[in-house]
Amino acid sequence: MKPLMITHRDVTKARLLALADEVPGAWEGLKIAALLLTVEGQRPGWITSVLGLNRMSMTRWVHAVNRGGVMALKVKVRPGRPTKLTPQIMRALAQHLEQSPQAFGLFRSQWDGPTMALHVKRHFGVALKVRSAQMWMHQLGYRMKRAGYSYLQAKASEAKAFQRRLKKTPLPGPA
Repeated sequence: MKPLMITHRDVTKARLLALADEVPGAWEGLKIAALLLTVEGQRPGWITSVLGLNRMSMTRWVHAVNRGGVMALKVKVRPGRPTKLTPQIMRALAQHLEQSPQAFGLFRSQWDGPTMALHVKRHFGVALKVRSAQMWMHQLGYRMKRAGYSYLQAKASEAKAFQRRLKKTPLPGPA
């Protein structure tokens, strides 16, 4: 008897995990699958590697279920306003940030908060404040760095030679 195998070349672990990001409730299904495998006696390290999970997340789920039973797996409503940046916009934005802002008609050499806020407004129709844009850039893995300046220092011997060559200019006025 042949083993059951997936042969389609487009079906990969990365593509399936990306699909789990898009499908509502898919992560809850992964939680349930991970805990079912734990109940069956599989090692947590193997489960996290197969399902593409974080070991700490798996530990949190097990502790939550131990404290509150199966109902602890239900998604709790989060307070606050939901984000306007959908996962699709975030993926597109991550690709845009890999390019120069000049490729999108913005006259900047690097991405920063104001530039990204303007870009998101123009391309996706989502209004972001500058601080929110900076926070999203940080979550996408970009770090804000201040420009570093280096001042050139003359050597002492060259400074003295310059002073010797320097001629005094007379002050304007009656002589």
